[in-house]
Amino acid sequence: MSYASVAFAFRPPSAYKRFQTLQNRFMRNATGCPWFVRNVDLHRDLKLPTIAQYFKKLSKIYFEKSIRHPNPLIVAASFYSPNLSATLNKRRPKHILHDPDDQITTDNAPYQNTQSTYAQRLRRRRRGPRLLTSTGRGLAPRSRKRAD
Repeated sequence: MSYASVAFAFRPPSAYKRFQTLQNRFMRNATGCPWFVRNVDLHRDLKLPTIAQYFKKLSKIYFEKSIRHPNPLIVAASFYSPNLSATLNKRRPKHILHDPDDQITTDNAPYQNTQSTYAQRLRRRRRGPRLLTSTGRGLAPRSRKRAD
């Protein structure tokens, strides 16, 4: 799929929805998370880019490499400025670089630059039952010493 990522640039951004749904299903099956965990949280916890982000990154790398290609026809084909006012029927590969971010990317944007482990610890969600058998939780038996 990454080999043909530049070919997918001709498709409108709504065409990525099937790929994104497939990626979300694979993430849910791999982690075994319940149905109520949001896709945004899955992407953030697993540190995986969305399909749109992935295709945008691959296209950017492709156009950066094509400038240094030894074939002058490929270099000439990569030097064009996309007409952003064109309709979705006339997309070219560089249009993907100017597409707006998808919903998962915009929801995860505030959490991308957090360097503090304290903030990450606060954001984690508890999964599964809470075990109350550890010491200091009030359920562990106390030692009863007699005061003589």
